[in-house]
Amino acid sequence: MATIPSFRKNLWPRHCLPSARELVRSIVASSTTPLSTKDIYNLAFKQTAIQIVSDKSPEHNVPKKEHPTIVRGMTRQPSTRPPHPEHPVRSLQYLKRVVLPDLVNSKGVEKFCTKRTLSQAEIDHRLQTVTKAARKEQAVLLAAPRNTWLWRMTTPAPPPKPLPASTLSKSELLGLPRLTAADVGVGEDWSHLNKRRQRARKEKVERDLKWMWTLQAAKREAAREALRLSAPAS
Repeated sequence: MATIPSFRKNLWPRHCLPSARELVRSIVASSTTPLSTKDIYNLAFKQTAIQIVSDKSPEHNVPKKEHPTIVRGMTRQPSTRPPHPEHPVRSLQYLKRVVLPDLVNSKGVEKFCTKRTLSQAEIDHRLQTVTKAARKEQAVLLAAPRNTWLWRMTTPAPPPKPLPASTLSKSELLGLPRLTAADVGVGEDWSHLNKRRQRARKEKVERDLKWMWTLQAAKREAAREALRLSAPAS
């Protein structure tokens, strides 16, 4: 029974090669402005200071030319060869679908949407594929600002602003919630209740208030003891 050679199953590495990851990261990091995917791809081949070498992995060392193979009576065509097989970023699709998502997952770069107006050269280039009858209308549409997805280095989140010390109570400094008499019902309007229910409500609030102060005192004492034990010995 005919079998598919192992190197044909994954002719081109589907994971992000270290050299591709480092090259793209350096391009985005060194740019003073955000870049599009095509900008990154074009700059990857203009990096004269970086030597283009292939990663040493069995999957990357593939034959220069392939021929159709017959497997189980069916002709299997060879995989499409990328435009730059010896370069770390071998194709635009590899950059878009493998390298950039890998950098996003590692929090290296981020993609964001912004408004951008095409340059006249870009408009002229796009109009070349439009019929003469539709060029005037298309030129107006291309001249308007449009949503564009660009890449930049990940912006670190700003640290949370600490609260001024003067606004923190002793309970909050010890990590305890601030509770007041109003939390157990002191000051509420009970005029809608009859006298019997008002007396019952008052007795309940007094019990809850006493229990709240006792509980707060116990928690405060436990917090002080924990701080004392965790403090370094002098």
